[in-house]
Amino acid sequence: MSLPIEVLTILPVRPIGTGTLSEICEVLQAKGIQVVPKPPILRPSGAYDARRHQFRAEVLLERARSCAARPILAVTDADCYGGTLNFVLGIAEVGGRVALVSAHRLRAASTRDTFRQRLAKELMHELGHGEGLGHCRDPKCVMHFSNSLTEVDAKSGELCAGCLRRLGLPRTPSGAA
Repeated sequence: MSLPIEVLTILPVRPIGTGTLSEICEVLQAKGIQVVPKPPILRPSGAYDARRHQFRAEVLLERARSCAARPILAVTDADCYGGTLNFVLGIAEVGGRVALVSAHRLRAASTRDTFRQRLAKELMHELGHGEGLGHCRDPKCVMHFSNSLTEVDAKSGELCAGCLRRLGLPRTPSGAA
C-alpha cells in the first residue's frame, strides 16, 4: 500500500526513545516515504494529565499543527488519551495532513516483529486520516477503527479497494486490501 505522501516531517515529542524513532523512520522509508526529522521537543504545556498519568493527544496534535511543514507526524512513547477514549494509539485531523502516533501501548506483549507490524499499521492509519480518509467498515482495512491491540493485530496493513479508490490510487497488484 502506498499513500500519496512522498516526504513526511517527523516531530518527536518527549518522551521518545531513539529506538522508537529509528523504528518509525525505517517503517516509513520501507513504504517509500522520505522522512525529514525535526529535533525532539519537550511536552507542550497542559499536555500531561497527572491524575490519569497520560498525555492529552489533542494538545500534542495542536503542537504538531503549529509546525509549518505538511504533512507532519508527531510521535511519542507517552501513553495518550483523547476525548472520551481511555487511550489512543494515534489521532489525526481528517484531511489536515497532521497526525500523532503513540508507540506506548503498541509494545504491550509484543515481540520486536509484532511491535513493528503494529507500528506500521498505526502509522498508515493515522497518515490515511491526514490524507482525508475516515474509518472504514472493512475489518481487514488499515483504516478500520481499532479499539484494542487484538483488533490492530487482526487487520492488515493495507488499504482496501474502496479506500484506495477514495484516494484516487490504483488497486494494489495483488488486489490486497
